[in-house]
Amino acid sequence: MKWLSNRYAYPLVIFAMIACIGLQAAWLIQLFRAQKVQVKRDLDQAVANAARMSEYLSVAPGHENNNNFRDFFLSPEWLQLKQAYTQMRRIGVASRFETELKNDSTRISMILNIANHRSPGPRKSRMISIFDDGETLKSVMAADRKDLKRMDSLVKLECRRQQINEESFYLLYDYRTGKPESSEDGQKAKKADYQSAHIGYNLNFFIHTYQLVVPSITKTVMYRMRQFLLSSLIMILLTGQAFWFLFRVMRRERLYTMARLAFTGNMTHELKTPVAVIEAALDSITRYQLANDPERLENYLNISKNEISRLNAMIDKVLNLEQLDNGEINLRPELYDVQQGLESVVSSMRLRNSSSSVTIHYVPSEEPCFVDGDPVHLTNIFYNLLDNAIKYSGPKAVINITCTPTEDEVIIKIRDNGPGIEKIYHSRIFERFFRIQENPDIHTVKGTGLGLHYVKEIITRHKGRIEVANAPEQGAVFTIYLPAYHEI
Repeated sequence: MKWLSNRYAYPLVIFAMIACIGLQAAWLIQLFRAQKVQVKRDLDQAVANAARMSEYLSVAPGHENNNNFRDFFLSPEWLQLKQAYTQMRRIGVASRFETELKNDSTRISMILNIANHRSPGPRKSRMISIFDDGETLKSVMAADRKDLKRMDSLVKLECRRQQINEESFYLLYDYRTGKPESSEDGQKAKKADYQSAHIGYNLNFFIHTYQLVVPSITKTVMYRMRQFLLSSLIMILLTGQAFWFLFRVMRRERLYTMARLAFTGNMTHELKTPVAVIEAALDSITRYQLANDPERLENYLNISKNEISRLNAMIDKVLNLEQLDNGEINLRPELYDVQQGLESVVSSMRLRNSSSSVTIHYVPSEEPCFVDGDPVHLTNIFYNLLDNAIKYSGPKAVINITCTPTEDEVIIKIRDNGPGIEKIYHSRIFERFFRIQENPDIHTVKGTGLGLHYVKEIITRHKGRIEVANAPEQGAVFTIYLPAYHEI
């Protein structure tokens, strides 16, 4: 597993992320093309609906109450027939279209003249426009402009119904020649994303055909794809987050494994030291027959007792952490005098270090410092912090301890004169097995890396907190905040 995590994990993750992004991009491109086709179909439908309504309105006056009349001219079948007739001129078919609207019936005549033989040269057709009695070219053109305006309004209304809000314009084609009236707009239409078919919009006469031109439909397509784009983005982000979380777990597991190995090696040396001392003391007692020398015998026995106590303390640390993890430690809170606990720990540490140059200054508070806590575990954390302060302060350790009560908290500060702790380690020193190393393989001060982890766990269970900072001159300051005791 090591070769996988160290050598191939990052390339595999990069490849997986690239593949994920590539697949999402390919899917979105296909979806974009499909949505683009659908938008064009919707535009075709919008133009067809508008043309059908425009043609109906051009012949509707006087027939508004005729349901058969309305159903016929608004039917898709009529639209297809009319559109096919309009497109006949493109294939050289001569045509004639006549309408006769009466009260009792409507007559529509479509006459197609198809030549049996195609002429070798371009075929010239003559188109004849026949107007009703009383109509002139001027009046017909005015009516055509009115119908064109109505047609364009209907197209815009249908586009809004289809939720298509793109910039667009219409292009008029001369019905006789099939050429656009604006060559400039004709060039723009060739580059546009969408151009509708040439479609008529008035049944009374044929002067122009209408074409809707939409330069770009990308905005509408992207809007319709918004949920898919968002889901793809979320999918990519979640995949990246999952890989990041996986790497974080792998890294922490690797660090935890390395810490456990270091802890095992360090603990082995820690356990061997008292065992070796006890073995040497017992060997001396038997070898030199110290039963006849009570003073030396008592000295060796005291040394053995101290080493056994030290061995028991290390075993207790391990057991306490295991019990914490397994949830086997149940706090037994009671009214606890923090100052009394500190005084007992300070007295014990002074006695233990009476032969060395260790100075402990404890300044008690004039106000009582009571908390609702477990006396055994709170005393243990004071012992651990004070023991660490002495060990890391060197041969001339000077420790300052204060206890200050506030309205809501009891604040305990333990300050040493050691080298201090770099800021980057302030949060990590409370991790299990973690120790600040001067050398990757050798610790100047022996320890298990469990004490501070135990301290933080116990304080957290008491709903308190612990902070570490460097002293202004030299050393480190550990500050404990415990909730003050209040009678209910």
